[in-house]
Amino acid sequence: MSYSDIILLLLVIFIVYYIKKFMFKSELSHKNVTFPWEQITSFLKENGGNHISHLILLQDKEIFWGQQQRVLIAYKRIANKAVVLGDPVGEKAYIKEAIKEFYEYSEQNGLTPIFYQISPQFMPYYHETGYKFLKLGEEGKVNLQSFSISGKQGAKLRTRFNKFARNSYTFSIVYPPYTEEILAELKLVSDSWLGTQKEKGFSVVSFCEEYVSCYPIALLSNPDGDIIAFATLATDYKETIIIDLMRKASDSPHGTMDVLFIHIFQWAKEKGYQTCSLGMAPLSNVGDCKYSRISEKLLHFAYLHGNKKYNFKGLKTFKGKFASSWEPKYLAYQKTFLPVMLIQLLLLINKQPASKYKVVEKIKYLLSKTG
Repeated sequence: MSYSDIILLLLVIFIVYYIKKFMFKSELSHKNVTFPWEQITSFLKENGGNHISHLILLQDKEIFWGQQQRVLIAYKRIANKAVVLGDPVGEKAYIKEAIKEFYEYSEQNGLTPIFYQISPQFMPYYHETGYKFLKLGEEGKVNLQSFSISGKQGAKLRTRFNKFARNSYTFSIVYPPYTEEILAELKLVSDSWLGTQKEKGFSVVSFCEEYVSCYPIALLSNPDGDIIAFATLATDYKETIIIDLMRKASDSPHGTMDVLFIHIFQWAKEKGYQTCSLGMAPLSNVGDCKYSRISEKLLHFAYLHGNKKYNFKGLKTFKGKFASSWEPKYLAYQKTFLPVMLIQLLLLINKQPASKYKVVEKIKYLLSKTG
């Protein structure tokens, strides 16, 4: 190997190292800081959340309080980006200025703020701050007051639902605090569902005992009393119930999740909820128009051809059985090279969450006090 070859090799190694270290590195800046659990839960109960604010309790994000603590923004860093999870939460009158405030805060810290999964409601606020938009997909919503499995339209679901009932499958809702035994059983179901896959993070919920212990859990059990499927039930603290973490055993009967969902809808309706959020159908109806931007057409290509790994179409089809409406969600961005940013987002989501806060027993303690 010549001297010039060695120099070239070292240069390539340096470039690869730089890209990995600085362009795709995610981190929290406040290691060894206790998660403000009581403050955040009280704030969400008082002000209400959105379709994704419950994921703040995964404790893998940084917290920014805007407008003298009237607005809550949760974000995570990757390279020079501050990626915000959803819209800011808080008093609506202060959201607009809080977006500007976070923008200034980010710039002062050498970061470019990006908002992930924003709703159409606040798009004018982002637009005024110079943001561009990229559609990410759609959130499926069920109108609980009109949901029904009766009649011709609900025949298939009704047949499946009744079959499980005849075969002595049972539905129940359990509430925290949970015993070690039930958490262990849920973990077995979760691991069975995961198989060789890894948990994801940031905007995708993952199984964590502390997080699961925050919410009521819907259970579907077989005739022997073994749990074959479950779903954690978060809320926006208003009129919407959110089907959050959903898992089933790999050997569960066909139609298991259909039956679990129907039970959840019926239970939520009885409890007075108006809407059930099914979460995102990623890349749904993105770039499918001939006039769409190139970036959106590329995402549409990923939707069509990335099904083997991510099952985009399968997820949309499943949620489409129940959804009565779909709300688009967007990425608000600026001052960034879009392809690199999309790769960074993918890495952020595909990285299993690991809290950088001090390990505390506060959650279990608080839950035990409710018993």
